[in-house]
Amino acid sequence: MIKNLRYSILLCGLLLSAAVFAHHSAALYDFQKVATTTGVIKEIKLNNPHLHLVLEVTDEKGTRNITYEGHSRNNLYRRGWRPGKLNVGDKITITYATPRDGSDGGYVAAITAQDGAQF
Repeated sequence: MIKNLRYSILLCGLLLSAAVFAHHSAALYDFQKVATTTGVIKEIKLNNPHLHLVLEVTDEKGTRNITYEGHSRNNLYRRGWRPGKLNVGDKITITYATPRDGSDGGYVAAITAQDGAQF
């Protein structure tokens, strides 16, 4: 009975660790296909482990909100971002890796703020 319990615990640990690594994988994005878009910040969260950004974008598909993810707060800070630099309502331009499945969104590689600051 104890032997089966140990195997069950080991198996659960392996399965959970695989899920954690999958979440932090950049395999969803094609870093060979980058795009640029401009939009208005609707939501921004600069928390670890990732930047969460919702932009209101207007393009050939119309006006809609698109969700992006990006580097951590720490990585953005090292690239020059400071608190108050990006706020809801700001118009920004982002460069991002596109999703491999062709859906909207992507992984933000660079941000240009209204004042021209880049990070």
